[in-house]
Amino acid sequence: AGSLYDMVFALINVAAPGFGSWFLEIPLPDDQLYLRLTGIFLFMAALFYLLPVIHPGKYLGNVVVAIIGRGLGALFLIGAVLIFGYPKAFILLGAGDFLFSVLHLYYLAGAEGGNPFRHYID
Repeated sequence: AGSLYDMVFALINVAAPGFGSWFLEIPLPDDQLYLRLTGIFLFMAALFYLLPVIHPGKYLGNVVVAIIGRGLGALFLIGAVLIFGYPKAFILLGAGDFLFSVLHLYYLAGAEGGNPFRHYID
């Protein structure tokens, strides 16, 4: 689900940033190059998330990185609204990142016998 979420936003950022701006009520930047470039990085992240699905057990480190990255993304986006007054749509995007972080942690903990970081922390 996280991979699909990122692929959708990647496609919107690259091919239809005006639609994304309208739909989320977020102002479109004058220079869209960097916005479109984030679409490329989101697509790469989506592929990164697929590795543990394709090869279960082999890329569990990717899930740990996803937990941390999604959690930090949630803090950043929600903080941007609450502290700096950015558009409220960023709270929704931050909530999505938080949800994916929690789900990744929950399922990894289940797969790892309750300790999702046992391979990384003694």
